[in-house]
Amino acid sequence: MTDSGLKLEPDGSQLRLVVSKQMENTCQSLQHADIESLLEASEFYSYCRLDDAIQDALDYYNHSASETESTAFIIAERKDVALEMSISDDCMFAYVTLTGAYGGERLTAQGLIATLKQQRIVRGVSKKRLQYLLQKSWELEPGETFTLKIAAGRPAVAGTDTRFEPLVPDASQRILAPQDSDHGKVDMRDLGKLITVEIGQPLMRRIPPTSGEPGYDIHGNVVHAVAGKAIAFEVGIGTRISESDSNVLLADKEGMPRHGQTGMAVDDLLTVENVDVSTGHIDFNGAVLVLGDISSGMKVNAVGNITVTGVVELADLHAGGDITIANGVIGRIQDGKPAYCHLKALGKVSAKFAQYTQIESGADTELHLHLAHCVVTAQGAVKVIDPVQRHGTVTGGIISAEKGVCTRILGAEAGIETQLKLLSQFDDLRTDIDALKAEIKNQEERLHQVVLLQMKLSKVPKQKRSHELAEKVAESKVQFMSTLAEMKSQHLSLQQSYQQQLAAAQVEVRGLIYPGVSVRIADKEFAAEREMAACRIQLEQHKIVCLPLSAT
Repeated sequence: MTDSGLKLEPDGSQLRLVVSKQMENTCQSLQHADIESLLEASEFYSYCRLDDAIQDALDYYNHSASETESTAFIIAERKDVALEMSISDDCMFAYVTLTGAYGGERLTAQGLIATLKQQRIVRGVSKKRLQYLLQKSWELEPGETFTLKIAAGRPAVAGTDTRFEPLVPDASQRILAPQDSDHGKVDMRDLGKLITVEIGQPLMRRIPPTSGEPGYDIHGNVVHAVAGKAIAFEVGIGTRISESDSNVLLADKEGMPRHGQTGMAVDDLLTVENVDVSTGHIDFNGAVLVLGDISSGMKVNAVGNITVTGVVELADLHAGGDITIANGVIGRIQDGKPAYCHLKALGKVSAKFAQYTQIESGADTELHLHLAHCVVTAQGAVKVIDPVQRHGTVTGGIISAEKGVCTRILGAEAGIETQLKLLSQFDDLRTDIDALKAEIKNQEERLHQVVLLQMKLSKVPKQKRSHELAEKVAESKVQFMSTLAEMKSQHLSLQQSYQQQLAAAQVEVRGLIYPGVSVRIADKEFAAEREMAACRIQLEQHKIVCLPLSAT
């Protein structure tokens, strides 16, 4: 059709389409494309179209009975570049979203700075990003959007908790990596001297907590750091705190040191050549050092550590500290059934190898060569690998560890069933977190009701206000706030424990994984159906994933 009946007229930031129906055009209908062509050919081509108004113009032209009158419709408008600022809930980040101009003005530095001032964004602003944003505003097509982070606060760095540094090695460090004698051989009979301490010898150093580093948000407010927790020494039997340095723990008697997480103890030491029918069972209120083997059927109970320079065969060992065995732990198959050797320690269990053994450790379980057909429950990690990472095999059995498993070879070519279980306490911790979260919500609601009551009382004239009630409400508010703060602190601690356990719950295999291996992390399970190269198995987004490692 001819556009003689259409005319574009600017009106400030708006654009009018004047429509007049002429006799020669009555047979022709007006289409949306006709108006679009008219706009594209004009200097107003980049204006923002108003679709509803354009449709009204089409309806008027195509269906109106009038043939002489003209009518104007606002069909487009000029728009400057639009800027929208968004700030994260914690006020640590600021984002700008630009919408390209419709024939209007682009972003200016003055306008951007004015917006920052209006939003009180005074720290963490990136000048380079602001310059890029200004440039981008000229490159955007009309209506095109672009979002950029332009400011970031600095989070506070939490302080570290008190740390404890042992100043004497434990028995496993001595017995599994003994020092050579002058003749180039190790004399295990001198081990007693190597693993004992003297009166006044420093045992452990306490490294005080740090206060952390404060941060700031984009408004310039200080973000206070959470200081590390101060933890006192656990002064065990046979130890004392140094008079000259309160951060050093000293031996108060001669004996074998027993390592703890926050302190140490010094136990009396019983030394025997072997444990067999000639010595009978041993039950000692201290540490036990066996300079030979522990024979089948024997029992050794010790309040402190149990250290064995030889082999333990089908025996039963219970220690209030660590169990360290220089060679191996041997159970066997009898009458077609496993006959287990039993090791139970409140501390860690260390040996070169173990087969057909039940192991319970309150800390880590560490072996250098292999762990075969064993049932292991460790509150720490299970590590079956030597210091140079050349050996270490886990074959068969059931391994439960709260802090992960590390080995070189997992499973066997024969497809022997090997089960690994991690995060067995995961559900209990998750339940505690959810329950505490519900309690916090309930406490917040109760606090809210108290605040509302306090506000209501404040509106009552003083002469009519109950002083006793006002004091009671104020006391209740303080109590609720204090309880809520404690609950939130406890919730944060549980969340941190949850994240730490989640991070630790992984299986790291430096060599190969064979079919027949199953790994269960919390309530998720993975089964190896084929031979796999070095990888790390862990839980991500509620799914078990296998991440490749560089084989060594």
